[in-house]
Amino acid sequence: MMLRAVIFDLDGLMVDSETLAMAAWDQVVSRYGHRMTIPFYRTLIGLRVSDSAQIVCQHFGLPIGPDEAMAERDRLFLESLPTKLQAQSGLYALVDALTAREIPLGIATSGHRRYVRMALNILGLEDRFEAVAMGDEVARGKPAPDVYLLAAQRLGIPPADCLALDDAPQGVEAACAAGMHCIAVPTRWTVGQPFPDAARICASLYEVQDFLEHTLPAVHYLAAGGVVVRDGGNRNGMVLVLRRPSCNETRLPKGHVEPGEGVQSAALREVREESGYGDLTVLADLGTQVVKFVHSGRLVVRTERYFLMALSDSAPPHGGEAQFEPAWLPWDQALEALTFEAEREWVRRARACVETKESDKWE
Repeated sequence: MMLRAVIFDLDGLMVDSETLAMAAWDQVVSRYGHRMTIPFYRTLIGLRVSDSAQIVCQHFGLPIGPDEAMAERDRLFLESLPTKLQAQSGLYALVDALTAREIPLGIATSGHRRYVRMALNILGLEDRFEAVAMGDEVARGKPAPDVYLLAAQRLGIPPADCLALDDAPQGVEAACAAGMHCIAVPTRWTVGQPFPDAARICASLYEVQDFLEHTLPAVHYLAAGGVVVRDGGNRNGMVLVLRRPSCNETRLPKGHVEPGEGVQSAALREVREESGYGDLTVLADLGTQVVKFVHSGRLVVRTERYFLMALSDSAPPHGGEAQFEPAWLPWDQALEALTFEAEREWVRRARACVETKESDKWE
């Protein structure tokens, strides 16, 4: 599976709402001499309220229709939310971890629009999900796949590249029917129920986070580059930067260290290939930095090693990569122009090295 998005169920999965929903239904049916039992309520978990209302009215033989029953249940349920709705343990940590990896997030819920907006507002998560699909927006509720398909469509990502998280058998069935992989996260209301189609069953959202951290391990690699100076490498000299108009960025030359390649050799090769300047001399080793960033949902940990280099002649560049436009800037302008803070640190180290010319820093 290529994980490009994660789609959350809401009730039970993100919020502990089932106790509130059961209490609301119990108040409705108790007016007609009935009680909402836990075993019967469990059969409603994962369904839209409109579908649940039909089942409740038929099961208890209520003298009111599904629309009236649903309206009364909604009134009681929504009134309880501001003071009683709680996030499930681990929700915020999981959302933060996925957001840090730049993985788009969606919601596919049986809940209707008014409830969903209220719940997300209470949770403070209104802006954390790029797509929300709700039960009153689709023709069929869970276990039909409609709401999960709508969420994937709104994310613009094929269902096969989406991971679904759901706490109820009907929800897991819906996600799998949509062509997604689904992790079941049972609550006390659904634990022990069968989840035959689930790719995995996790006891909590913390366990989901731990599983995904191991499924999406960080990519580690070594890179080498150079801060190239000219005009004698003095404090009034110039620094080579590479402008890349296609990405609207300005950077220093660097690249991968290939297997079996020395780091200094790799730095010289990368500077020559990217800039087109060939006659280079290494003056000093500037040390290492560890840079972390996210690319295509994967955490990348890059260990960089840079060298201070001098341009030995004034010949124009020849054969550099077409995507780069070499430019020579004074130290201060180079620091201001560079896009990435880690590369500004390399320039600061190189400048200090040039200005002090400490013997142990020169090769």
